[in-house]
Amino acid sequence: MDRRTFIARGGTLGAASAAAATFGTFGPWAAVARAQAPTRGVVVDPTGTTLERTLLPTGDGYRRFTDGPGRPIVVCDELAAPKPGREDRRRALATVVHLTDIHLTDSQSPARVEFTDRLEDSSDVEPGFFSSAWRPQETLGAHLADAMLQALRAVGAGPVTGRAYDCGVTTGDATDNMQFNELDWFLDLMAGGRPFQFNSGDPDRYEGVQDDDELSFDASYYHPGSSRPDHYKDVLGFPDRPEMLDAAITPFTPVGLPMPWYSIYGNHDGLLQGNAFDNPAFAAIATGPIKVVGTPSSLSPSQIQRALIEGDAAALLTAPGAPVRQVTPDPARAATTPRDWVLRHREDRGGAGPIGHGLSADAVETGELHYTFEVAPGVLGVALDTVNRTAWASGSIDRAQFAWLEEQLVAASSRYLDPAGNEVTTSNDDQVIVVFAHHGIDSLDNPFPDLSRPEPEERVQGPEFEALLHRFPNVIACVVGHTHRNRIVPRVSPTADTGGFWDITTAAHIDHPQQARILEIVDNADGTLSIFATIVDHAGPASPPAEVRSVLDLASLARELGVNDDQKRGADEGEPVDNNVELLVTAPFRLAVAPPPAQGPGQGQGGPPAAPPGQGRRPVQPAGQPLPVTGLGTAAAGAALLAGAAALRGHGPGEAPDGPTERV
Repeated sequence: MDRRTFIARGGTLGAASAAAATFGTFGPWAAVARAQAPTRGVVVDPTGTTLERTLLPTGDGYRRFTDGPGRPIVVCDELAAPKPGREDRRRALATVVHLTDIHLTDSQSPARVEFTDRLEDSSDVEPGFFSSAWRPQETLGAHLADAMLQALRAVGAGPVTGRAYDCGVTTGDATDNMQFNELDWFLDLMAGGRPFQFNSGDPDRYEGVQDDDELSFDASYYHPGSSRPDHYKDVLGFPDRPEMLDAAITPFTPVGLPMPWYSIYGNHDGLLQGNAFDNPAFAAIATGPIKVVGTPSSLSPSQIQRALIEGDAAALLTAPGAPVRQVTPDPARAATTPRDWVLRHREDRGGAGPIGHGLSADAVETGELHYTFEVAPGVLGVALDTVNRTAWASGSIDRAQFAWLEEQLVAASSRYLDPAGNEVTTSNDDQVIVVFAHHGIDSLDNPFPDLSRPEPEERVQGPEFEALLHRFPNVIACVVGHTHRNRIVPRVSPTADTGGFWDITTAAHIDHPQQARILEIVDNADGTLSIFATIVDHAGPASPPAEVRSVLDLASLARELGVNDDQKRGADEGEPVDNNVELLVTAPFRLAVAPPPAQGPGQGQGGPPAAPPGQGRRPVQPAGQPLPVTGLGTAAAGAALLAGAAALRGHGPGEAPDGPTERV
């Protein structure tokens, strides 16, 4: 199926039956009738996911959301052909929640460089470098995160198999500026159950660039509660929301993630602004009383970019000619180290475990943030640390960790290929392997030696990393974040000796489309495995009410502000093949019978109907939903008349460009 195929939606059960009666029991419209038949559901329960409904931005200027139809499951067969009847043989192996790029931001911190955001259009800086120095919705980041956890709790299990969640994985950039308070906010949100305030400095008022401070007011920012004009309200049509900032710092009790979850390091968790290493001057500024709120007149845009790249970010906040304001100092704004990251994760905050969320006691001393964990019986998770401590948003892997990774892959494989392509057999017990990291293969292009190490050395980048994974047939997926977009790429094996793996990237919480994924790994009992990847929107309503006060109302407003961000206008949602999909892969070994999935009352296992081999990526729809049909020609047109009105629309803004587009 072509990536830009338009998908026709329409019909009810009765209309589909009429279509089958008219056109016979074979062909695509017979598939419609079969999919709508009550004898067996295509999925166990699509409720709460984008299989049930999508949120569609509407309007030519300032856009708002409206409810749209559910998105189909697209069968992706680049790595293995789907075999008929697999939905009747299917056994669930694991269900994983994937969260990434939450970016909890201390929007009042003197360590922020929001003023660089306006430099994005300058001709003498690299495009994209400053495109997320500030976001109009970042003051509501905690509400976005809690609304996502509420949505995932409500779904409760894999929508295709009904298997309860085995674990959750957060793949980095939980924080925005490696501050202690941002890390504590993340851990408290994930634990849930205790009063929480998304605020720093003065406990009773907001002191950032969005307020109406008379001395530091800057019309370049969105000021939701000010009567003064600003660029966002006057040019982009942003709404007046006088209650927003007070509501944003009002305490609430988060719900938490009610399952074991594992935490992975991202560049914003380990670098200032996600790009620069820490230094004492910057730390003093972060915890102090003076916040720079405008561009220093003594520095050009290229000089500002160079300061961040070279790790001299403090120069931005001490340069002559920088407009400043006074804020309440806060020691919790100090920068964290990898050791701090581990210690904070190993504290008991209540909520789900395990202790350390994958990070062992040894990591306190070593600072090594990679580890393995059991996703489910027979399924191994490998968590990598791809942050280059020297500088820059993109990632790479140190040689010692790369050697460790190979050791873990060998230990979970009864056969693999050596570097020369020769098969090696072992007595090791086979496990299905899923690799998790912040940076994906295309984002592992940071060549700098890690200067934080005693003996800096050349680091591993994307091509070498991919080549290693291709040597191990038990690796079925690499699950990542970083680029803030939904994207799925088949990584085809360069030889016929391994089956390849799927490269799965999930969008950010903080930026449009503000989504998470549920991954379900199943054994089709026919020599193939399937990975069902289902997108989940957070629980905020499609449209915020006239006055926003609750967590979900604020999250809804944050979604709306995010899609209208003039530097990120909805380009990251992805195409149908990047959203709800069934990813086929050759089973690397004969799997043992898995424990039955956890099921609710009246639920059974299900799955999309089989697609004939060689059909490419085909959409299928949950039971009870109209089945999308592609390429049906005049027969489809006639059937659509019988079925009523068929809504025809395309998904996604077009082919996403290759390579990372990290928001710094």
